[in-house]
Amino acid sequence: MRENPTKIERKILRWLSTLFDLVVIILGALTMLYVIKMLWSFGIESIRNGLTPEDALHSIVLVLIFLEIFEIISMYIVYHHVPMKNVVEIGVLALVKELLVTLDLTELGWQMLMAIAVLIAAMGWVYTRERRREDAHEHFLIEHGIKTGEESVED
Repeated sequence: MRENPTKIERKILRWLSTLFDLVVIILGALTMLYVIKMLWSFGIESIRNGLTPEDALHSIVLVLIFLEIFEIISMYIVYHHVPMKNVVEIGVLALVKELLVTLDLTELGWQMLMAIAVLIAAMGWVYTRERRREDAHEHFLIEHGIKTGEESVED
């Protein structure tokens, strides 16, 4: 797109941005409704039939994944940006869920286990780089008097 959009282009972009925000808000609401439904089902199922530890872990991790997704959607609504750290956290939770569900790891095969190991290594690398970037930014803010050390502890 050009540097200086015309009046009609600005109007269209504003309308599309509002529409996109509306879709994201609806996705956030649907995600939270689904979390409530999962918790309700988890509670009813555990009272009626009792749950095996594996089923309980599976349900809990699934709720955590959806809560993390809700957090990402909420952050996007406020900041129009999603930190990679949060996306990596969802990936780690999804891998943990996959490993918890598959109790007999020989079912997965060596190729799948290698792929999971590579994914864990890649996500760990991205996560540590993001943490270093955040720490460097925090250090810069404190060093230049934009933020004090006490404020960073409260965050």
